[in-house]
Amino acid sequence: MSSEEMFSSGGRPIRGGPKAANPTCPKCAGRMIVKQVAPVLFASDLDDVIFGCEKCASEVKRTVKRA
Repeated sequence: MSSEEMFSSGGRPIRGGPKAANPTCPKCAGRMIVKQVAPVLFASDLDDVIFGCEKCASEVKRTVKRA
């Protein structure tokens, strides 16, 4: 698996650049981890990925295209 891929909870690969895979927290510049992956309704090739900060618990949602 390359550094540009991660897997959703369903085992389907999601493609995105390194920034999509590991965003930096906008509040504290800490490391963010994947908290939840959910399919986008009415879009068969998109997933919403929610990232959470390990330090300050803020969240960021990114929509990514499945590979």
